[in-house]
Amino acid sequence: MSIGLIRAIIFGTAVLGVLNSNPAKGQNAAASEPDSYTANDRPPDPRLKADILVVVAHPDDETLVDAYLAREVYDEHKRVAVVFGTHGEGSINEVGPEQAMAMGNIREMEGRQAVGYLGITNVWFLTGRDTLSQNVLNSLGHWGHGSCLEQLVRIVRMTRPSVILTFLPDFTTGENHADHQAAGVLATEAFDLAGDLSAFSEQISPASNPDKNMSLTEGLRPWQPEKIYYFYNPTHDIFAGQGPQYSSKEISPSHRLSYGRIAVEMYAHHRTQGGDHLTRAIESNTVENSQDPYVQLATEDMKLIFGKSLVPSGVTDDVFAGVVPGGIPFQPAPGFTPVLASSPSVRIGDPWNYYHIFWQAHGLDHLASIVPTEVTVKVGGILAIPLIIENPLETAISVELSVQAPEGWKVEPAHAVSIAPHTRYLQRIQATAPETKVPGWQNFIVSAQSDSQNIGTVPVRVELSTGWVAPQ
Repeated sequence: MSIGLIRAIIFGTAVLGVLNSNPAKGQNAAASEPDSYTANDRPPDPRLKADILVVVAHPDDETLVDAYLAREVYDEHKRVAVVFGTHGEGSINEVGPEQAMAMGNIREMEGRQAVGYLGITNVWFLTGRDTLSQNVLNSLGHWGHGSCLEQLVRIVRMTRPSVILTFLPDFTTGENHADHQAAGVLATEAFDLAGDLSAFSEQISPASNPDKNMSLTEGLRPWQPEKIYYFYNPTHDIFAGQGPQYSSKEISPSHRLSYGRIAVEMYAHHRTQGGDHLTRAIESNTVENSQDPYVQLATEDMKLIFGKSLVPSGVTDDVFAGVVPGGIPFQPAPGFTPVLASSPSVRIGDPWNYYHIFWQAHGLDHLASIVPTEVTVKVGGILAIPLIIENPLETAISVELSVQAPEGWKVEPAHAVSIAPHTRYLQRIQATAPETKVPGWQNFIVSAQSDSQNIGTVPVRVELSTGWVAPQ
């Protein structure tokens, strides 16, 4: 007997039982719906409800918030769901020979095991592809921006979180993986779209045939999250006064271990990504004073950057301060309003320019003051400074570029360019880094002149690295 036939018999028996339980309806009830509620009347599935939705790029990225999640799950009794943007198939394997798609399969297993250590079982993977770059637009393009956003909006509507935790949508030095930035961009967009009736409306249209398993619309409810916070792993402190902070050394009352120690035990499941380092620290009882970078990463204090709150809350207040358990009405983001230039100008290009547009569109202008324009470059590598030159005039202009560069850098000459009327011209300044590491920030200033007048300057600071650095 087929599964479909079994379901039909069960469903038919259930309907008959409802009809027979109400004799007043008699035989005429056979052609009508059951007098119990239909699928469209049911409340959202309570098994999916989350207080916190964590949105990251790869399995093991959640390590940056594991100590905080341990606090919230074990001692504040919060429900947590996790979304991974990719399977991490582009990473290294510290355990076996498996690479590429096989590696992604292994990392999915490790990710589920790691968060499962806290009892987190609601875990989703988007269809993004691991992308080696520092430029968020590379990742968004490679992931399929629209498709992944549609998937994430669906997950927000299913899980109905009060709070979203995700990567900082900004370009900063450190572990500056474009996929991390992409996770933050998508999470922010989903925060602003999940409550919007006009966004992916097929998801919230009532199911047309809910009892026949033939619906193409999804019957979800719109949902407006209340707060969003960002985290990151930079090479310099950008967190002071920007959001709440939580100690990983604090002892969990329920488990009598530090939250950092619990995070180490979670991270140990990511064996392909250095998990064995943490296992050795646990077995040798050296977690508390370990100098191993993997252990130190897992046991760092939780430092968050305030994104925005649609309920009353201070920047450094607790993550759940002001949260309304039953949810809040939809509050649209401000959107992007272009400013028309009246005179020639120069500014930094993408991805930095993209972020200035993104922050304005999503009501995050305060993020612009946290990190200046900066980038990591490998010693001996190439720095590319993208520029946007605007000519809003009725006549063509000639623009000359000059570069103030640190000692030891080789800057390619920048030739004068002619820019047609009402044209946005894109230019790149390139410089080769020294072959040895120079400490401190390497500061560049690009200036543009037209008709003997300065039309703007673009400052960029660079951090040199001897380690692996993703391409710009």
